Amino acid sequence: MTAIVAHASPEINQNNEVQEMNEPVARSNGRPRSEKSMQAILDTTNKILLMTSVRDISIESVAKKAGVGKTTIYRWWPNKVALVLDAISGPMNSLPAPVSGGNPKDLLEKQLERFARICRGRGGKVIAEVYAESQGNAETQALFFKKFMVQHEEILASILEQGKSSGDFRSTLNTALTVDMIYGAYFYQLMSNPNPLDQNFANGMILEALRICK
Repeated sequence: MTAIVAHASPEINQNNEVQEMNEPVARSNGRPRSEKSMQAILDTTNKILLMTSVRDISIESVAKKAGVGKTTIYRWWPNKVALVLDAISGPMNSLPAPVSGGNPKDLLEKQLERFARICRGRGGKVIAEVYAESQGNAETQALFFKKFMVQHEEILASILEQGKSSGDFRSTLNTALTVDMIYGAYFYQLMSNPNPLDQNFANGMILEALRICK
């Protein structure tokens, strides 16, 4: 619903001239137009990803289906990799991260199960496609790390450090290397295996991760 607000006080225009602002000005009580456009672009991108590979998506096709101009998209995203990463981050972030302070072994299991769920099905295929698209370009590689991987690496590293402090994991464990080894296994599976990640793989990764950390 739109409210009409009347301005009676004088205002200086761009030419430094005093004007009387007696005309009513419309003020929207709803969500800002820019926010609606942004959400429409993200929703459209996710819909296109259901039928199209990341490689075949274009800014032009997203703009056309979202009913916006290309310049509107480029105002918020520098390229399609950044757009896709933002589009898929919403559904992925709906899976809650493990709460710190619990048993480190349980937290490790929950985080790896969470990551496996994110990487399953179409979500995993999109992640692999985005990762492939980012190769050879330092800017898009940095975007991939910032918008997707950094949160998972920080969570896992924090769990490993908790386990080392509590004595559940060996104190000599190399945290950074262990994080790379664990997530590297997921990415190798995503990039080299045409079959999606299944529960057997997820369970096996949890067992091996716990074995590494002992």
